Amino acid sequence: MKNNAWRLLLAQLLTALFLAGAANAQISMRIIGPGTTTSPIAIPGLKNLGGDSQQGLSAAFVDTLRRDLTLSGLFRVINPHAYVEDSQATGYDLGQFNFADWSSINATFLVKGGVEQRDGKVTLTAMLFDVGQQRRMMGKRFSGERRDVREMARRFADAVMQAVTGQRGPFDTKLAYVSTRGSRFKEVYVSSLDGHSLFRVTNNPTINLFPSFDRSARHLLYLSYKSGHPELYLANLQARREVRISSSLGEIVGGTLAPDGRTIAAAITRGGATNLYLLDTAGARIRALTNNRAINVGPSFSNDGSEIAFTSDRSGTPQIYLMGLHGGAARRLTYRGNYNTNAALSPDGKWIAYQARKGSHFNIERIAASGGEPVRLDDGMGSNTNPAWSPDGRYLVFSSTRGGRNQLYLMMVGAKSGKIISRLTEDDGNETNPVWSWWLGG
Repeated sequence: MKNNAWRLLLAQLLTALFLAGAANAQISMRIIGPGTTTSPIAIPGLKNLGGDSQQGLSAAFVDTLRRDLTLSGLFRVINPHAYVEDSQATGYDLGQFNFADWSSINATFLVKGGVEQRDGKVTLTAMLFDVGQQRRMMGKRFSGERRDVREMARRFADAVMQAVTGQRGPFDTKLAYVSTRGSRFKEVYVSSLDGHSLFRVTNNPTINLFPSFDRSARHLLYLSYKSGHPELYLANLQARREVRISSSLGEIVGGTLAPDGRTIAAAITRGGATNLYLLDTAGARIRALTNNRAINVGPSFSNDGSEIAFTSDRSGTPQIYLMGLHGGAARRLTYRGNYNTNAALSPDGKWIAYQARKGSHFNIERIAASGGEPVRLDDGMGSNTNPAWSPDGRYLVFSSTRGGRNQLYLMMVGAKSGKIISRLTEDDGNETNPVWSWWLGG
């Protein structure tokens, strides 16, 4: 009976820039958080410069760019039915189109460009304009294969946000998460933020949990029961192969891959206690991170790999702690509430997002890494869990039951609250355990 109670408690806790001269023409939009007014932006189709008569390449680029900039919460894409200009009848650089066609529909920003496909190679140019000042803000030229066009759009979306806000956007990234789509089993998937490029990492009739990326996003660590008991697996996403990681220290019940991909912070159960250990990627012990009779789980690395935030019940209830990996005692951060878990350190190391139980539901809260009073970020609808930061630190992806079952949602994080921007997943499964990669382009 005692062993079953222990397992129940443990399960709960585990549950190419060009046109440089345009830089001087840049305007900026100050980010003031979730209450920010969206700026109207027009994104017409790309001009066909050859090889895209059916406009398939243009559609892939434009649809992705519109979706991403809408997800930013900072832009409102003007309905294309309102556009006056025919993008195939005009050019896409200064002097080749009429700004009045765009000011007449109240566009603040405008994206124009052209695309060519020759001998299987795609060359795409896109430019951002300030309509009011009739100036080019920046431009990008991309080349690659047809399958790369959506990725070109994500990188341009990041560049648009850089030009307008002074901070790079979060779209040239990947999400990993756990889903039961199409079955009753928990499998690990990877996709872009806008839902494209979906890749199923695991395919086994069991439970797979807790994915985590390294900085390159080429490697993904996850926990699986496919051998009959919990073990970690390190997948090379490019080579489509993986290695199993076990430990002689005890039963591994969770782990997180360090940003450099060389070490793992693993939660290992032995003798009635669960402690955190730093392991190499072969499973060999480097050193113990915690050493007590409590349950210590859910490690989250800082961006530079020097600290971890984690959950421990050493005080009697699950709370969030922060500690350095090179010495020093763990410091308790949360004191409000009796069940705080799933810590996530922000990229700048200043904040920790986590889930806090309120009755039968969870809320997403944030607390300073230096301590202090926490702030609730969500709107209180549904049960909200598993927060994960974007690499720019402006957004959180999290799992919520507000639609009836667990699905992934995107939130813009402000000083005093968060703004729910959009649901990210639309399938018939339950999505949990999201994690956000670093930028794919470095």
